Amino acid sequence: MKEIAGLLALCGLLAFALRPAHAADWKMDPAGSRLEFIATFEKTAAPGVFKEFDARLRFDPEEAAAGSLDVTVKVTSADMNIADVNKEIRGKDWFDYAAFPRAEFHSTDLRRAEGNHYVARGILRLKGVKQPVEVPFTWTGSADGAVMEGELVLSRGAFGIGAGEWAASDVIGAGVKVKFRVKLRKAG
Repeated sequence: MKEIAGLLALCGLLAFALRPAHAADWKMDPAGSRLEFIATFEKTAAPGVFKEFDARLRFDPEEAAAGSLDVTVKVTSADMNIADVNKEIRGKDWFDYAAFPRAEFHSTDLRRAEGNHYVARGILRLKGVKQPVEVPFTWTGSADGAVMEGELVLSRGAFGIGAGEWAASDVIGAGVKVKFRVKLRKAG
């Protein structure tokens, strides 16, 4: 009888150990994370950073399709390190802080591309405009957490960024590179 009970217990442990992995909840570590944007002014890089943002991730690198990514950016934290430029980007032609203080990305699909490369497809809401975007990223796990890094190019015109006299792309380039490094720890 003890052998049967022991065998059943062993079978239960094996079934638990062999069950499919479930996506873990990950929380961003703000101190180790960075969200940058690089516009061009007369074909010269004009970098900036969003000082305040948050990323929430439900993710298992082996089961990426079961995951989700949600990012919130406090647009009012944009800093291009030049006082006059920082003042200008607050206005209606640029980010329009008063009407649109936040931007959000919510994934609708996560997929492994190859190796440690993944793509999050979803909707970016910026300055009141919703556009589908693809966010490619790499995933590097470690004993105490993980890091996701990536970059993409957004069309500023698609979101009404740089309106009026700034709408043309001859002085301010049409594409804005967005780069990120997000340090994560398992939540809970």
